[in-house]
Amino acid sequence: AFGETAKSVEEFSKTSLKNFGIANVTALGMASLFGDMGTAMGQTSSEASKMSTQLVGLSGDLASFKNLNVSEVQTALSGVFTGETESLKRLGIVMTETNLQQFALSQGINKKISNLSQGEKVLLRYNYVVAMSKNSIGDFSRTQSGFANQTRILSSRFKDLSITLGTMILPYAVKLLEYAIKLITYFQSLSERTQKWILIVGGLAIVVAPIILALA
Repeated sequence: AFGETAKSVEEFSKTSLKNFGIANVTALGMASLFGDMGTAMGQTSSEASKMSTQLVGLSGDLASFKNLNVSEVQTALSGVFTGETESLKRLGIVMTETNLQQFALSQGINKKISNLSQGEKVLLRYNYVVAMSKNSIGDFSRTQSGFANQTRILSSRFKDLSITLGTMILPYAVKLLEYAIKLITYFQSLSERTQKWILIVGGLAIVVAPIILALA
């Protein structure tokens, strides 16, 4: 979605936890979703990366200001691209066509909304949402020492940590799976009689081992 501007999105995600209370991996996922929708609506990769990261930041501030889950805010802000307005109402943003048209006129846009291109509609909705969210912008930074945001930071840090640990463990897990597949394949290649003997011996080992340990 971002092409040559992908690096700037990655750099943004490294600061998303500190600035907006959103885990690195979550910020990347959100930006990717917004970016995909943006480019599908005709945005360039540069335009998509800029708007996507700004929407991620706005999601963090709105989640803090409205005390909502970031995923709920993300779903609502997707309306910038889709035109869906119902979920935006929970954020206190009433984006009716009449409101949009009045906002467009206040921005010097004299076209009817129906005559705008898809890209122009996205930009208009985005600017409208930002204007209607002005009270929430910067809220996370202002209130991050509060209990709710400290809890959000802790949860996000655990999420990033789990991804880091998972990435470190993954190569070993893959090798273990490969070994298990080879073992199962080998077992299936044996004769039925041999398979039965292995199962019997294995079953006896499971039963006898605890008894031996108990008597030791």
